Amino acid sequence: MAYDANQETYPYADFSSLYLPPQFAAEALGLNIQTLKAVERDHDLDIRRVPRGAISARAYTVDDICKIAFLRREKGLTKGLSRPITISMFVQKGGTGKTTCSVNLPMELAFQGLRVLLIDNDPQADASSMLGYDPDLTPEELEEMGISRDRAINGHFGNLLGISNMFPAMTLEQVIKKPFGEHGPHLIPAEESLDDLDIALGAANNSDFRYAAHINKARAGQLPHCDFSGYDVIIFDNAPSGSLITRNSMVASDFLVCPVRMDRFSFRALSRLAGKLAQFKEDFQRSPEIIAIPTMFIKNRPRILANLTRLSELFPGRVTDGRLFFSEDYSKALEEGVPIMAWKHGSENSLGAMRGVFSEVLTRIRNTVGLG
Repeated sequence: MAYDANQETYPYADFSSLYLPPQFAAEALGLNIQTLKAVERDHDLDIRRVPRGAISARAYTVDDICKIAFLRREKGLTKGLSRPITISMFVQKGGTGKTTCSVNLPMELAFQGLRVLLIDNDPQADASSMLGYDPDLTPEELEEMGISRDRAINGHFGNLLGISNMFPAMTLEQVIKKPFGEHGPHLIPAEESLDDLDIALGAANNSDFRYAAHINKARAGQLPHCDFSGYDVIIFDNAPSGSLITRNSMVASDFLVCPVRMDRFSFRALSRLAGKLAQFKEDFQRSPEIIAIPTMFIKNRPRILANLTRLSELFPGRVTDGRLFFSEDYSKALEEGVPIMAWKHGSENSLGAMRGVFSEVLTRIRNTVGLG
């Protein structure tokens, strides 16, 4: 869904020059054009103008949209959460749209005024790549290709945990990436050596709880090198496996968001997940809330509708009413290196559906933890 087998690379989109029209910005924020203009006027925001035929028009970056969302929240026009939360994206099956959701959900949450950190917890680093960071090339190699050195990955979550000398100790500022600027979602990227963190965790005391302990301290401001106190939401993108790093993210999480493709193979994975969660609750005395998202949905297909019914039976009350439809828009957007939530050509079946589903996810979260 995200990988270009011919080029064996991802495009390097420059999000700072990705300009979106006023209608897109207004819809992303849930506003009308007049209210959007009023917010800009009230806060003395200087939105650039770009030529459009014989005239010029306002043009927004993702960071502009997130900044407006931030200012609206500061003014009390939108609500946050009663407490910070952690989410794990997880399903034991590839090709379900999990990483696509991991990359786009933080954008929707930021458009709603929340401060979001995405942690790429998958050694394959697909989430990092989808946001334009290269897990394989050095800064020098990127520079030779005419690509900014900043697109190289300097470190990952293992460099912040401090559990093994396999990973040089680093600060959050050394590791973190800000693909959409200061106000957009932030990223702790991944690269192949994250795989060794599984080995390091296996040798550590309380190996299943190291992520949870780190996040709790980082949120409380007890780790000077890694301050998470400014984030409302932390999201882990996980590999479709039962590794120690995946289990750690699940133990640390309040919610498991599970994108489920509407086919029988994904349901096998979901059946295993149901059993896994029962054992998980027994082992760790924790039971994160499940939010299952039907993906790759095709309307009016009897088999797909039957699978949706089975999904609702497996996780009663935990399946979103909205669905993510099968659409070529996703691959078209990725060919440009742009997540669908920032792709102005998105249709109602792609961008519209994703906005609706993620809005529902946020409502479910707020109903569980309360407004802040």
